[in-house]
Amino acid sequence: MTDNLMNVKETAVYLKMNKMTIYKLARQGKIPAFRVASEWRFNKDLINEWLMQQLKGKPGLEKIIVEKFNQTGKTVLVVDDDETIQDYFGRALKGYKVIKASGGEEALNIIKNDSIDLVLLDIRMPGIDGIETLRRIKQYDKNIAIIMLSAYGNIQTSIEAARLGAYSSMAKPFDLHEMKQIITEAIVVSGKGRTAPISLQATEPGRKKKQAKK
Repeated sequence: MTDNLMNVKETAVYLKMNKMTIYKLARQGKIPAFRVASEWRFNKDLINEWLMQQLKGKPGLEKIIVEKFNQTGKTVLVVDDDETIQDYFGRALKGYKVIKASGGEEALNIIKNDSIDLVLLDIRMPGIDGIETLRRIKQYDKNIAIIMLSAYGNIQTSIEAARLGAYSSMAKPFDLHEMKQIITEAIVVSGKGRTAPISLQATEPGRKKKQAKK
């Protein structure tokens, strides 16, 4: 069995459920599962995605899932010419390895030399802008999850970014809890090597929260 596959007992421990509940969900087709001979098998990535779908809209449980899957050791590349934003994510993204870049060219060089799971990419930067950087990243590796960052919340730019393969777009100032949840979802979905769903998440520029500003 590979590290990414689990049997019923392992899945029950992972989800903190009774084994019979896991059997029942698998037989009813309510949880991602497949049979190997007479045994049920569960792909951990698919289980993670299923679990997040179950918890959507339940604030208390959403917090649990974000905390659970943030501690992944995944690598996030923050691309922004504002050092304040770089430092903000460096402090906020506990459990992730955070690499910083000040522009598109630097980001592309990092991606070619390091294993990057997700990119937080500013739209307006000196040199090549975020949209062109997004285009080049996707040409190099279409499975890297990318979240676009904007101080302006321009819907046309968000649509263009989605067309080019961005997982989501978010306007500054950020809601940290929402950002962490989207990062978690983007890494889980994009890490399976398939096209990620498009989610245009834009915080209204006028909203007042305890967030980082550019």
